[in-house]
Amino acid sequence: MRAQGRRDHGRRFSAVRRAGGVGLVIVLGLMFSSIEPAASVDNVVAPGSSPPDSPAPSVLTPTAVANSTAPAPSPTGIQRAVTPLLKATTLGQFSAVVIDPATETVLLDVRAGRPRTPASTLKLLTASAALSVLDPGERLATVVLSKDTTLTVVGGGDATLARKEQPGIEAATLESLADQVEQNVAANAVDLQYDDSLFTGPVLAPGWPSSFPLDGVVAPVTALMVDQGRVRPGAASRVDNPSRQAAQVLAGLLKKRGLTVTMVGKGKAPEGATEVGRVESPTIRDLVERMLTDSENDLAEALGHLIGGRANGKFTFASGAKGVQASAAKLGIAVDGLSVVDGSGLSGRDKVPPITLAQLLVSVSRQSDPALWPVGSGLPVAGFTGTLSDRYKAGLTADAAGYVRAKTGTLSGVVGLAGTVKDLDGRVLVFAVLANDVPSLEVARDTLDQFASRLAKCGCS
Repeated sequence: MRAQGRRDHGRRFSAVRRAGGVGLVIVLGLMFSSIEPAASVDNVVAPGSSPPDSPAPSVLTPTAVANSTAPAPSPTGIQRAVTPLLKATTLGQFSAVVIDPATETVLLDVRAGRPRTPASTLKLLTASAALSVLDPGERLATVVLSKDTTLTVVGGGDATLARKEQPGIEAATLESLADQVEQNVAANAVDLQYDDSLFTGPVLAPGWPSSFPLDGVVAPVTALMVDQGRVRPGAASRVDNPSRQAAQVLAGLLKKRGLTVTMVGKGKAPEGATEVGRVESPTIRDLVERMLTDSENDLAEALGHLIGGRANGKFTFASGAKGVQASAAKLGIAVDGLSVVDGSGLSGRDKVPPITLAQLLVSVSRQSDPALWPVGSGLPVAGFTGTLSDRYKAGLTADAAGYVRAKTGTLSGVVGLAGTVKDLDGRVLVFAVLANDVPSLEVARDTLDQFASRLAKCGCS
């Protein structure tokens, strides 16, 4: 096994750094109680109370990473700690990389430049693109327009729109929209149209099985949906037309408020229509954090379409993928072999070299681009939040709980983990491992958790 290849990707790679002051800190403590939709391919996490304090320091400033005085690990020490875990018998076809972000030195390179199916670790690239292409403070609006007795609800790409408020979850609601319409519309009987024309093209990405919506993996991607297009609140399965469902739910809410809705259909607002209702999503930065923490596929795909629209003028899978790749290239990270077809990583046609993910996380850790800080704060915390809340609980990995922050990835035959970890000497390290064609998802996942745990326990100088 070639633990550190001849092509070590520069050993000290340089990234394009935008001008600007020191950005907000990367929060390494616990920020979120976790709620992951049942549709996510990664672990399902139920809502719960606030987690206990992490043993890791609560805040890591960019200066602390870039100018760390903790002993620097050596390539030999890192390789000695983790290489015994890197076996084809457990990880199938795999690639791995470890980088010291303080010096940008590659400490471990096992085919790190070889593209692999990334599963949900691809969301790291979608997140960075969203923060770069979109305005991080922007909110996505769902509006109702009115003319005469015709109402038109227009979708703005908010995949977090809900029927009603839920404790602890910030989201725009159709109940609020219905309240506004009731106050602002004098007619007793109305026709209700839905306009989801912002997103165009196929509603399922290349490489997605047609069964994904029914299986609860992801909804057909439309610019208007409520409760992620679930057939009913709390269900896993999704409807075949989320836009129509959202309009029907709104119609039901209007009827409860005394309006007669004579028709629900697709259409565009007539010329001269005026706004009678508006609700707005959380900010893009908050949506990015939620997407990463809970690995929300619907949110990732909505952001992907919005990236495409802003970058290339078309709100489609293809345009979004192009925008994500272009954004990665602008960061100055390795993009050779990178191939993106969706925003969530659900497609087996996505290909990402682990070095690409690791270099992105180095840039985030060092705050090379201050706008990217939500990528760091959105990473799940081992043993506490998001898709890592039920991992690092016992056995060989328990001591690393709270010290590992990483994006997970799981598909059939695919396991990935990419994030940051603080080692025994207090040095922050970045790592990424992607394993394809694994014999056992459970064994492979446990192996990657052990990989990160060994880095946390390593005094590898």
